[in-house]
Amino acid sequence: MNYIAIGDWPRREHFAFFQERRNPCLCITARVDAGGLLAFRKRLGRNRPRFTDCVYYAVMKAANAIPEFRMRLVDRQPALFERVDAAFTYVPKGRELHANCLAAYDEAFPVFMKNVQEAREEADARPTLTPPGGESQGLVYLSCLPDIDFTSASNPWGDPWTDTVPRVLAGKADPASGMMPVSVEALHSFVDGRHAAAFFKGLSMVLAEAFSFAGAEKGGRPSPEGPRGALTGP
Repeated sequence: MNYIAIGDWPRREHFAFFQERRNPCLCITARVDAGGLLAFRKRLGRNRPRFTDCVYYAVMKAANAIPEFRMRLVDRQPALFERVDAAFTYVPKGRELHANCLAAYDEAFPVFMKNVQEAREEADARPTLTPPGGESQGLVYLSCLPDIDFTSASNPWGDPWTDTVPRVLAGKADPASGMMPVSVEALHSFVDGRHAAAFFKGLSMVLAEAFSFAGAEKGGRPSPEGPRGALTGP
C-alpha cells in the first residue's frame, strides 16, 4: 500500500468535491452474463466448484485489475493498494445468522478457492462479524442474494473517511438466460462511471472464461459444493 501524493494527483479536485458529500457513493446495478459459468458447472455435475467461489473470484479479478477499485482512505489519506482481498458473508453450519469471512485473493482460482473454503471452516468453528483483519481497508465486501433477481441494491455505510471499501452484491442467476444482477457501490471520490463500466466489462469477461480459470484442464481440482453459502445453478 502506498499513499497517493495529492499535490500531483490529477483526481485531487474530484476527490475533494465528492468526499465533502454526506453520501459520496456511486451505486450501479447491471446484469452480467453468467451463462458460461452455468454451463461449465452443469458439465461438471456434482463435482463442481461453488457458484459463489466462481463469482467472488471473477469480482476480485475484475476489481484488482482497475487501480481506482484499489484506492482507499487510510488514516484519512488517499492510498493505493497493490492488491485487495475478499471479505464475504457466509452462514455457518448450524446457524441462521451470517458471519463475515476474509480470504486472500490469488489469481490462481484453486488457491483462491482454498482460501475461501478455509475462511468458511473458520467461521463454522468460530463465527463472528469481526474476523481478524476485518478492519483493513484493503478489501472488497462481497455477498449474494441467490433467490432475488433484484434491479437495485444498497448496503450500510459508515463514515466515508474511515469506511472506504467497495461493496459488490450478486443476485439470482437466471438458468434460462444466464443473466445475473450485480450491484456495485464505491466512493465516487475514487470511482467514476467509466471505472464502473470497466469493472462490469472485466467481470463479464472473467465469467465467460469459467472453463479455463476453474476447469480441471488447468490442473484445478474443483471441490463439491456444500449445502450452505452457495448460489445454486443447474
